[in-house]
Amino acid sequence: MSYINAPELSEVKRKVLNSALYLFVEQGFFKTSIPDLVKHSGVSTGSIYHSFKDKQDIAESLMLALLEQIEREQTQILEQHKTSWDRFYALSEWLMLTAQRHPHVTQFVLHARHKEFMPDLLPICSSKPFTTLRNTIQQGIDEGVIAPMDLMVAAACTYGGVLRLIQLSLDNMLERPLMSYLDEITQASWRSVAT
Repeated sequence: MSYINAPELSEVKRKVLNSALYLFVEQGFFKTSIPDLVKHSGVSTGSIYHSFKDKQDIAESLMLALLEQIEREQTQILEQHKTSWDRFYALSEWLMLTAQRHPHVTQFVLHARHKEFMPDLLPICSSKPFTTLRNTIQQGIDEGVIAPMDLMVAAACTYGGVLRLIQLSLDNMLERPLMSYLDEITQASWRSVAT
């Protein structure tokens, strides 16, 4: 299933980026070739090189497109929920649903060794989507519903459990479907920081 659907991207770019997402996770960046992308995407070699400089440009464009799509989805969630608890719960649910529906997105964003093939990329945890997650926790601290503490500690206590369950699900280690853990993990995580 395609994840990248940004209307500002051409159909060729969308096809190549969605194929790159799949192949970079399944085969790894270095083992994926342009001919692999041609075969998987159905886009000609010439069209790929017309749209991208090289494979690294594809990887960088992929990361940018993923982060922009994630930001759009987070913005929609934040607009629908106002309290820090509601935002935390909704963002946790969204993280889990995304991992379930689009496991390659989660694997690429969270687990690919980006620095190996995109050396200039800032750490993923400094990107806007991760800043947004921390901002919901800062909101809770500001509201007085989360105990005053270092923001990184509070964010690790809250989203860390959610992200670990997602990883266990991707590794097929959970006994139940991932979404069946949503209420339990969010409540336990929130209790760990609540005032």
